[in-house]
Amino acid sequence: MHELASGIMAFILSPFNWILILIIISFIIHSPRIKKTCNLSAFIIFILFSNQWLIGAYARLWNPRPIDVIGGKPYSCGIVLGGFGSPDENGNGYFNVGADRFIQALKLYKLGEIQHILISGGNGKDMDKNFKEGKWAKEQMMIMGVPANAILFEDFSDNTAENATYTKRILDSTLLQPPFLLITSDYHIPRATQIFKNAGITVVGYPCNYMEGRERFTFWGIIPKPENLFVWNIYLKETAGYFYYYLKGK
Repeated sequence: MHELASGIMAFILSPFNWILILIIISFIIHSPRIKKTCNLSAFIIFILFSNQWLIGAYARLWNPRPIDVIGGKPYSCGIVLGGFGSPDENGNGYFNVGADRFIQALKLYKLGEIQHILISGGNGKDMDKNFKEGKWAKEQMMIMGVPANAILFEDFSDNTAENATYTKRILDSTLLQPPFLLITSDYHIPRATQIFKNAGITVVGYPCNYMEGRERFTFWGIIPKPENLFVWNIYLKETAGYFYYYLKGK
């Protein structure tokens, strides 16, 4: 049910889909006035949501700024959310575009800023259900020198709400003391921290894997970039999800 609701939300909140629907309507409807309105609306949406200035400005408002934990009191545990590992055609894991989550968790452990790493990730988006990201990620951590007794993991969760549920079960079975460092992508921090708060877990968001919002504004940002339409998919879905969980937690 959650996957279905998430899929419907993603479809509704996609600027690309808005444009596609308007173009289809313009082909179906015979009224010249409606055709013109649909085509003009599709053009305006494209110009707005493909603009680098607009997505950059929104990302600056939405994304939490980087935080510096170096040299402070170590956190008992860093919780790293899955989404950085995927299975290939043979079911073998590999690091995808979200790999900075893994890198930052490993870095923070090596620097002594977190004493344990808790990896939360099952396999919510891939067809190969034999791949379990949490277990695979623990193996990668151990290859890179992190001792097994410093790594906790769960590989049942398929979404952020389940990440929080299963993480709480693990933390409740340990003597680890909050607050915990929550390591995930910049755009994901607001929604993820709200979900973990709702679950009764005290966390400090540690944003990484920055996608937008840290580059300089340049004149050339006014030129449409079609790929920005799909970047908006992420930000609009995260925004809607944040307010849903914020209201749910009231």
